Amino acid sequence: MSGELNHLLENILLDTGGLGRFQFLIITVMNLVKFPITWSVLMMTFGAASPDWWCDDHRNSSILEENKDARNESGVTLLFKECNVNGSSTCSVVHFDPGMNTVISEWGLVCGESWVPGIIISIQMAGLFISGYLSGQLSDMFGRKLILFISILLNAVANIVAAFSTSWQMFASLRFVIGISSGLYLAIYLTFIIEFTPMKSRPMIQAIPSWSLAAALYGLLAWLLPDWRYMQIVTGAVSVPFLACWFIVPESFRWLVSHKKMDEAKVVIDRISKFNKVSSPSLQEVEGALQKSNIMNRKYTVVDICKHGYLLKRAVIVSFAWMAMAYTYYGISFGVDKLSGSLYVNIFVLSFLEIPGSFLAWYFMKRIGRRWSYMIFSLLSAAGGIAVGLAKNFDFNNSSAVINGFAFVAKLGCSAAWSCMFIITTECYPTVLRTTGYGLASSLCRIGPILAPLALSTSATYKGFLYFTCGVVTCISGLSIFCIHETKDRALEDLIGVDQIEVSLKVTDSGIQITNDNAADKK
Repeated sequence: MSGELNHLLENILLDTGGLGRFQFLIITVMNLVKFPITWSVLMMTFGAASPDWWCDDHRNSSILEENKDARNESGVTLLFKECNVNGSSTCSVVHFDPGMNTVISEWGLVCGESWVPGIIISIQMAGLFISGYLSGQLSDMFGRKLILFISILLNAVANIVAAFSTSWQMFASLRFVIGISSGLYLAIYLTFIIEFTPMKSRPMIQAIPSWSLAAALYGLLAWLLPDWRYMQIVTGAVSVPFLACWFIVPESFRWLVSHKKMDEAKVVIDRISKFNKVSSPSLQEVEGALQKSNIMNRKYTVVDICKHGYLLKRAVIVSFAWMAMAYTYYGISFGVDKLSGSLYVNIFVLSFLEIPGSFLAWYFMKRIGRRWSYMIFSLLSAAGGIAVGLAKNFDFNNSSAVINGFAFVAKLGCSAAWSCMFIITTECYPTVLRTTGYGLASSLCRIGPILAPLALSTSATYKGFLYFTCGVVTCISGLSIFCIHETKDRALEDLIGVDQIEVSLKVTDSGIQITNDNAADKK
């Protein structure tokens, strides 16, 4: 009977106008809010970058710039980015290039304190780790809308306050709060949009390159405002106007139905229909199916995932895939200053490459399904990562260009594969656990970027370590995806139940029709 409810709710979406003006409004608002969220998460790609610096302050920066690659003829020890001076491993006076102000130059985080930026990144990702699960759990319990706007408010306040940090310890604490606010949003926003989107249009949602555009714009902003304090203030200020969208964005009608809040669901359905300029459909059949399902209006938790073998298997596979993608994505992103060339150009290029990746993912998912698409792109990323690892261990002409090129390939494959995984994750859980499952994956994946700074440090000793490990984990995740079912052309599940049926669906003018009835293989 829960299967019947799934199809009825899919038809309700079509009856309210399908992919209409209301859906475009929700898609636009949620993706614009994602811009300051993206800047919050990626802030340390610029904030943790090391400006040019010199040990000792007895020469001016212009002379130092001219002599940064050669020893001074008067016998003074090489000072450019050199900690070991006169037998001491700590430089007492450090001069930073004034053209770029990051947290490293702000608090002199070089030599004996060069470990601090990596710790700050890990602390931020720990915030995302915690909030990813909390967001999914809380939004399944109390609704999507409330948690979304709490995250926007928290993000605005924390970013602005962080701009006035007086120590790296205070800054790290606020990065933890920013990580929490970002995780709250990222674990819900896609699920929220998809619950308003007809089945055939869901892959298109993930093809919208809002994260990629925001990340590319962040590179431009860093170039225009090369000061971490200004970047924090801009990020917080951009978040503030979106709080007014509380009066525009409704609660998910699927969440309301699955929690038996039919009166409120009716109000939302009427609102969608009116905005799309169609007649409001009746919810009588939905109410009948809901009564027959004999479910209780209760709060669902991750324990419910663990109790059902087919959900647990899905959770393990998609969560590992998220971890692999996050480890690769953030490892390359936070190591962008280790690539040759301009920091700002590399940030822009790495981010801009995600845009064609999103469209490729959309095209492939529509043509060959979610699983094959994910496998192809994850293996592409793995190949790029392993190629970079090998190139870093051999000296040859144009090695820097080759390393950059394959790093770009690894990032392109990773971003496209992750786009596929976003859709797979939202489609493989029932509504009552959708944001819990999505949040669980979003939370556990932060283990990847927590470990990425450590892998970057290890790469200083073992060349290519980060990229070799990226290749291995993405390859494993790409092959393991076939252990769960294909979600292409399947109605979203709404309730947990052993009576779920796996069917072939056909979208017609009159709605979604079942063309084949078979017992579900609970994969």
